[in-house]
Amino acid sequence: MDRDRVQTWASIAEIVSALAIVVSLVYAGYQFRRSTTLSSSDAAAVLIERFRESNKLLIESPGLAKIVLAGRARSADLSEADRLRYRTFEREFFNTWEAAWLYHADGILDAPTWADLDDYFAVAAKRRPARVWVQVREDFPEEPFRAHVDSVMGTE
Repeated sequence: MDRDRVQTWASIAEIVSALAIVVSLVYAGYQFRRSTTLSSSDAAAVLIERFRESNKLLIESPGLAKIVLAGRARSADLSEADRLRYRTFEREFFNTWEAAWLYHADGILDAPTWADLDDYFAVAAKRRPARVWVQVREDFPEEPFRAHVDSVMGTE
């Protein structure tokens, strides 16, 4: 009789142990999903900070603002040093767009946040002359990203 009782308790312990494993796996999945959501928020925060830094440069440097305006009108009229500043400033815009693209492609940036950011980038890109993208396009090795920007800019 004692042997049957021990075997019953052993069976109950196995069942409880199996349930505990299932519960811990469900919890681990929940934590992983929560971690991914936080990463999406962090990625969006990084991108927003990059926008802010770019805007801050324009606000705090009237010389850069003049270079950007002149470059968008006709970059050939800029000095070599100013053309370099202008191209670097514009490249940073596309770098930030590419970072968002890669965050989304890697599954870090969720689809709704990516869609909102991509819409913003598309509108901002269309305010730039298409030649700006053509001049910096070679600096971006990710072909899917280049094809995406080409389609937005009409430079396919």
